[in-house]
Amino acid sequence: MGFKRKKSLTKESFSAIKMEKNEVYDYLAKVYLDKQPSLTARPIEKKQPSSFRKYALFLILPIIALPLLYLFLRHPLRQHTPKGRSLQLDLGNELIKIRYDFTASDLKKEGYAIALADLNARGFKELEFKARRCKDFGVMHLRVALENNFRENAARYVNVDSKWRRYKIKLSDFKEITAWDNLKEISFIIEEWNVADKDDCLYIDELSFTK
Repeated sequence: MGFKRKKSLTKESFSAIKMEKNEVYDYLAKVYLDKQPSLTARPIEKKQPSSFRKYALFLILPIIALPLLYLFLRHPLRQHTPKGRSLQLDLGNELIKIRYDFTASDLKKEGYAIALADLNARGFKELEFKARRCKDFGVMHLRVALENNFRENAARYVNVDSKWRRYKIKLSDFKEITAWDNLKEISFIIEEWNVADKDDCLYIDELSFTK
């Protein structure tokens, strides 16, 4: 009875089997990796502001800015300065000076006007200011006039000499004015027929409304 002998593996056949196993492992590994979710990081897209937001912002800015601009123009910051029971008008760093010479021209009036920009003088009792003439002699009757936005105007006169004096005029004396919450202008007027010296000047300072 014969026995079949097992064939011994040669070195070459062993290497071939080993290579086949390695190829199988590589193939399985490749299949496994292909099934895994990709871990590659994707760049985050920045959200751009929508056109609606841009349009809304474009509309809102003028809506906010226009009322502020209107209030600033209607009530200038330098127009008046409240101080307790008085409303001081800002005349700047220099005195008001009215120079006139009725002998050298046909002019019969010379004056100085201050825009009040709808100043609210309601609740105040008097108009106060300091004034003096340049020359030492003669008489000057100064016309002081007020006007509001309803074109109501009234005037009073004060006698001014060469010394600094404080003048007070009751607002109730400006009888033609009925609305005091929107004063438009105050004027100081020198009239040719109300001055003794036809060539002179006038200084005015510390103008205010007082209670």
